[in-house]
Amino acid sequence: MNDEADLHTLCTEAVARLNQLKINFLAIDFDLTMIDVHTGGTWKGTPMELASHVRPLFKQLVTEAAVNGGIKIAIVTFSPQVRNIGDVLKVTFPDFHDSIPIRGRDKSWTYEGGGSREGKQAYMASAAEELGSIFPGEDFTKNSTLLIDDDVNNIKIALKDGVRAIWLHPSNPYDLLENIRTLT
Repeated sequence: MNDEADLHTLCTEAVARLNQLKINFLAIDFDLTMIDVHTGGTWKGTPMELASHVRPLFKQLVTEAAVNGGIKIAIVTFSPQVRNIGDVLKVTFPDFHDSIPIRGRDKSWTYEGGGSREGKQAYMASAAEELGSIFPGEDFTKNSTLLIDDDVNNIKIALKDGVRAIWLHPSNPYDLLENIRTLT
């Protein structure tokens, strides 16, 4: 990535592609996906220190998607540190952090539906239910959802369950934008 202007242009193009595909919900993993470290669910530093690890790619993509693309965002993570993640979102996305549901292993939520509970499926379904209550005129379905995750297993499970999914290679995160552009 050459500069911030290039990143902005590529993110704008990616969001336009998501809109073409009628994707209205991005479910994004946290550790090694939105951020460039894996906390193992035991981050000892401050939320501000953790916020410094948010990838510039996601700062731009999430902002473009949420503010200009009308796409809703949720964090779906196996981390139990949901409060820390919420604080990171508050610092990183101060204008809309409160509209980003977080689903982690903190026992603060349940999923009562009949869908798959493998991988991130229940996390996404629960977040979609919350988004549906916040935005009652919108439908969040498997077909309108895109999972972005660094864990290949979560990607395979999502695809098998009929949810679009893109693997984020932690060493080559900017490939995500090309993968979105070519998504069908």
